[in-house]
Amino acid sequence: MGTATPTRTRSSGTTAGPLPRVPRGVWAAAAAGALVVTAIALGIVWRPADDGLPDAGRLVVDGLPALRLVIMLAGGAVLGFALSAVALDPDAEGPSAGLITPSGRRDLGVAIEAAILLAMASTGYALLTLADVLGVPLGELSASVVSTYLWDVEVSRAALITALLAVAAAAGLSAARALGTALVWSVVAAVAVGLPGLTGHAAGLGGHSLALVSGFLHLVATAVWGGGVVALATHALRREPGTGERVRRFGVIAITSVAVIAVTGFAAAATRMDSFSELVTTAYGRTVLAKVLALVVAGGLGLMARRAWRSGGPGAAPGRMLLEVGALGIALGLAVALARSPFPREPIQLPTVGEDLIGYPYPPPPTIARVVLGWYPDWVWLATSLVAVGLYVVGHVMLRRRGDTWPAGRLASWVLGWTIVVWATCAGVAWYAPVSFALHMVSHMALAMAAPVFLVMGGPITLALRVLPPASGGARGPREWILWALHTPLTRFVTHPAYALFVYTVGLYGLYYTALYEKLMSTHLGHFAMQVHFLAAGYLFYWVVIGVDAGPRRLGYPARLIMLMASLVIHSFFAVPMMMTSTPMVPGWYALVRPPWLADPLADTHVAGGIAWGFGELPTLIVAIALGIQWARADDREARRQDRRADLDGDAELRAYNERLARLNAQGPAASGSPGAPGAPAASGSPAAPGSLGTGSDRVPGPPGGS
Repeated sequence: MGTATPTRTRSSGTTAGPLPRVPRGVWAAAAAGALVVTAIALGIVWRPADDGLPDAGRLVVDGLPALRLVIMLAGGAVLGFALSAVALDPDAEGPSAGLITPSGRRDLGVAIEAAILLAMASTGYALLTLADVLGVPLGELSASVVSTYLWDVEVSRAALITALLAVAAAAGLSAARALGTALVWSVVAAVAVGLPGLTGHAAGLGGHSLALVSGFLHLVATAVWGGGVVALATHALRREPGTGERVRRFGVIAITSVAVIAVTGFAAAATRMDSFSELVTTAYGRTVLAKVLALVVAGGLGLMARRAWRSGGPGAAPGRMLLEVGALGIALGLAVALARSPFPREPIQLPTVGEDLIGYPYPPPPTIARVVLGWYPDWVWLATSLVAVGLYVVGHVMLRRRGDTWPAGRLASWVLGWTIVVWATCAGVAWYAPVSFALHMVSHMALAMAAPVFLVMGGPITLALRVLPPASGGARGPREWILWALHTPLTRFVTHPAYALFVYTVGLYGLYYTALYEKLMSTHLGHFAMQVHFLAAGYLFYWVVIGVDAGPRRLGYPARLIMLMASLVIHSFFAVPMMMTSTPMVPGWYALVRPPWLADPLADTHVAGGIAWGFGELPTLIVAIALGIQWARADDREARRQDRRADLDGDAELRAYNERLARLNAQGPAASGSPGAPGAPAASGSPAAPGSLGTGSDRVPGPPGGS
């Protein structure tokens, strides 16, 4: 008898065909092809430097692009196979629902190995970058030089943080057993993959936040798409059960990734070039066009492969998938070439150190028209606001077409909230905020205290849960992931009233009364992170206080009012010292970026304190009114509920309450606990004492809260 061919079995008992060995040489060939394309695009032919110039040597010059390619390939493998385990793998059923399947465990094993490779390559990249910056061969870097300068070089620091996050993701994924836990560590891995996109942008090029955010999202979306294709092709070539379901689920993810890659790629190129003609006239632009072509070909091949799978079965798709992987490898090689190529746009030479720090010339003296109606767009915040409003409007329209109702006030509140965000980040106040502490405080208070109130009252989570359909077959779709996120231990922790109040109020002291503010303002990424913190902290606080959306905790209305009043008091204690100080706030930053028209920094600080002290009154009043309305409506709903209950059971609760009081009254003072003569029982037929409840047809009010 011959040996049976190994097969893999579905949970339902059906079998799949024989499992051929995964052609890992195909992936190695794709990686090698990407490396060759990188070398050709960069024209890497190492030549010794001219006499007197620093020379890092062939190992450093050729090793940097090679390691960057390894980092991108490893990052794609981490996110692709983690995505396959968390979102693409057919879900377990019964008692194992929500747990990672055996197939998912194998995918996570690949992701863990790739995360370790990512950490090793990132560490090597940090060392080679330091050698390149210092202009010395790698072998001449001493331990003292590395320990002194490695963390000070921005790119090396980012590579080290990437390595640390990759190690943490590998450890977390190895211990994960539930899909939710694996998702959390996959997000950590995504941060590690996208972190290199936050470095390497010169301050003089303009479009700082756009370049940073687009670089981060571009790397993550590319890794998700490329790694997902590799993971999907691996399962397809193995003829594994459930691959058709994986293909179906990956379709939406692939389309979303391609859209993000297109938008962020255009944004990144726009911040590095001055005109469209440079796409043809410069080497950088021609490389951009070649990369776009490779991505278009990869996307077309991927679409053809998915259609072939749906129409012709598993045997029709792998060939096109392999071609898609090859096209993505070429695109990765060109991406590495772009990272090492000089930008066509020349840095703007600004006349002062302060203008160089903020990245643009000092604005003219402020006026009400310039501050309120001026326009200095931050494209990241503007795009985020437009997307958020657009998605909300789509959900609102979907509910209306379905015949459901959704309050128009919530739609208006959501739009107004994002309008305030756009004003605080894109209007003239954002232009002046980096150089005037008072106008910075206006932007801060608008982001932290005004916009979140209206955003929370929009109820976006409730709208999403009503619009998104439940996933079929026990799978986890967007609606299921939202419900999971609402009930995680992390959500329960951050929505604790003490934590929400602390982050919203006490965190201000740590920001403005320490050196943290100066450190954040010194980089464009830090400034953007600070704006995100303001908006997120305010949203979290008002989510707990207003409570329109469902959450793991729901406070009573007295507790909400106490939280609101406590925040107002703490904000006052934060602002009063600013109004009374004898020295300007944050002198380490505002002394460097002081424009000629700012004659008195101390007066600017005092105005900032007054703004912080007085700005909170109007949002607090709005929230207090909203809470009063909610409280009254909640009492009305409870009264109507008890009325309906009384109608159904014939007022049984009220009758039982009256009968109990009547029995106590009939038994006399000794039984009821009221004062009376010891041992003197009341006559059973005696009339009710004043203030007691009688019997018979007398109707009396029920207990407090009854009807």
